[in-house]
Amino acid sequence: MSENSRQGWIEHGEMPLETILPPSLLRDSTTTGLILSGLEASGVAFALFSPDDELSYGSTAFKLLFDVQPGARTFADIMRHCHLERVGPKMEAPIEDFLAMARLKRRSSPQRVFEIETSDERWLQADETLLPGGWLWHVFTDITLLKSHEQVLQRAHEAARHAADTDPLTGLFNRRAAMERLDAAMQHAFHNCTALSLALIDLDHFKSINDRYGHARGDDVLRHFAATGRQHLRGGDMLARVGGEEFLVLMPDTSLGEATAAMERLRRHLPREEPQPGLDCTYTMSAGVAEYCGNAADDLFERADRALYRAKHLGRDRIERAQS
Repeated sequence: MSENSRQGWIEHGEMPLETILPPSLLRDSTTTGLILSGLEASGVAFALFSPDDELSYGSTAFKLLFDVQPGARTFADIMRHCHLERVGPKMEAPIEDFLAMARLKRRSSPQRVFEIETSDERWLQADETLLPGGWLWHVFTDITLLKSHEQVLQRAHEAARHAADTDPLTGLFNRRAAMERLDAAMQHAFHNCTALSLALIDLDHFKSINDRYGHARGDDVLRHFAATGRQHLRGGDMLARVGGEEFLVLMPDTSLGEATAAMERLRRHLPREEPQPGLDCTYTMSAGVAEYCGNAADDLFERADRALYRAKHLGRDRIERAQS
């Protein structure tokens, strides 16, 4: 090994690898020097920590990445500086909590791969290898572009799922999504012995609105009802469009009486007697409300549907409870 190479190795107290690793890990000093020269030239960020977690060797890229300062000897020294200067790994926890967590993970397995988000919005993949005697070898790879692609794909997946779950006209959940959430809510109510109510809503004489004013006005009515529902239903209630002018409201932790009162409030906020701004016609709703009693979803739907039929049969513009 050349004197210049050796001098670079012992900078800041670092020692040549042949003095700290078993001979079986190294062929000879010339080969070792060539390997390190190649790694340095490639810009790879790598580091070797002793069993006491002192930095025995760090590449130039590693030192730049973690802003390693002269005199920094240990992993803890490096991390404390990163935390103080807000460089290197992004740390949400207090520094001593971070170090305690890191000590539990370091040397916990022969090979460990994990990701690091940095303070300058980059992402690194860290490959940690436990060597004989407790030495730790780290290689850091910049995966920012890969993470960016992953995030784009994730957003695309979420957008596709949202489109699959959403009625395009009203922006409400569609029937398929509503049934998925109903099933989950029923399981929750069953296992936790909590109340759950369901309302089925039909906009009265909707066909007449389409016939008299045209389908564009009918679409306006549907959007108006969706917006009114979002505004006046409670935060935990779920409103979905399950048919042409048919809607469903899922109300977790809600008794039959509470659900009926919620539907009455919604009914009273519709433009029943005179048009509201942005809507040149009036409309009303009928609803049937049923409470979950441990049976299948079909039973809950059937009881709510019978109550809805009764509301329409009794003159519409009213709310009816399911009968036991």
